[in-house]
Amino acid sequence: MDFPGDYAGKLVLLEFWAAWCGPCRSEIPHLKRAQEQFRRRGLEILGVSLDFAVADARQFVAAQRMTWQQIHRDGQRIAADYGVSGIPAAFLVDGDTGRVLASGNDLRGAALLKSLDRHLPPRDP
Repeated sequence: MDFPGDYAGKLVLLEFWAAWCGPCRSEIPHLKRAQEQFRRRGLEILGVSLDFAVADARQFVAAQRMTWQQIHRDGQRIAADYGVSGIPAAFLVDGDTGRVLASGNDLRGAALLKSLDRHLPPRDP
């Protein structure tokens, strides 16, 4: 990933997933809530697909209505850069510096919203 680039001033949630991964599917509702609740506060979600068949991944994204940006072609390389050994895996990254602010269980399930609220600036009144 190239930081800051297009992500300056944002927090980026890198979500590593695959269509065949059951636990990845379980995270989708949490990601949808996070996007809805925090995008105005500077959250950018980037899904990083580890599916080998790009067409399968794109079909899954459409069926699940995953409206955030998806990376399909470089997923394996990006996963290696972040040391991903299993999925789902998530990293909250400072868009200005590329520094990882949170990862692991802090970004899973209900803990995701709490973690994002801690790291994102308050919404303007």
